[in-house]
Amino acid sequence: MKIERKITFFQSLVNVFLVTSLALSGTAIILLSQNTFSVLLKHTEFQIILANFSFLSMALISVNFLFRKFHQKQLSDKHSIDGLTGVMSRQNFVDVFEHILLDNRRSVRPLCLLMIDIDHFSRINEKHGYQTGDYILSTLGQLIQSVLRAPDIICRWSGDKFIVVLKDCTEKDACRIAAKILAAIRQQELGFEKKTIRVTGSIGIAQNITGDTVKKLIARAETGLHTACDRGRNTCAIGYDWILLEYYIKPIF
Repeated sequence: MKIERKITFFQSLVNVFLVTSLALSGTAIILLSQNTFSVLLKHTEFQIILANFSFLSMALISVNFLFRKFHQKQLSDKHSIDGLTGVMSRQNFVDVFEHILLDNRRSVRPLCLLMIDIDHFSRINEKHGYQTGDYILSTLGQLIQSVLRAPDIICRWSGDKFIVVLKDCTEKDACRIAAKILAAIRQQELGFEKKTIRVTGSIGIAQNITGDTVKKLIARAETGLHTACDRGRNTCAIGYDWILLEYYIKPIF
């Protein structure tokens, strides 16, 4: 909020100078129409002042344009990045993932999805408070991102859930990466307000198959997550369509 106020203040300041400069330029045009301008133009000092105002007008127009672009980018980033964890937001992820799936259909390369959930996160909030919960989410979001490869994408899907897209990754390799993420979460000591907390996570895995949509692939990863939770949590599991059908008929939990 403070940054936005500063941007608005500086943009207003630039607008004031721009209006002043344009007003003075308009005055010069009026003088020109009254033949007074031709007399003043003979004075070197006036020529320098006029040139300075012309340059200032052009500079202020450019600065105003850049301020607008910067402000638009700030607003765009605000919607594309999750404010708490610093990873991609859900809103932006859906658009990005649709393009990734489209490219994947053309290239026919393996692609996997991970749905990561922090085990018993609601209990953590109840026991240690929501500030501690927010700190854990922020830390783990960055931790998971540090484990991933450069082309992989992570987003905060909802609450304590993260989704990871693994490009050029088979189901077998996705299981290895999931195990690596779970090990990193287990080993991470989360210190907040003189408290040290350790948490675990569960992960559902789904590999893209022909005809998959964003919704279908995410739903299959979610069934894998439910299976991992049924197995006692702190593990990963692969989601399958038959589990998805069973989940629709009779929710697993």
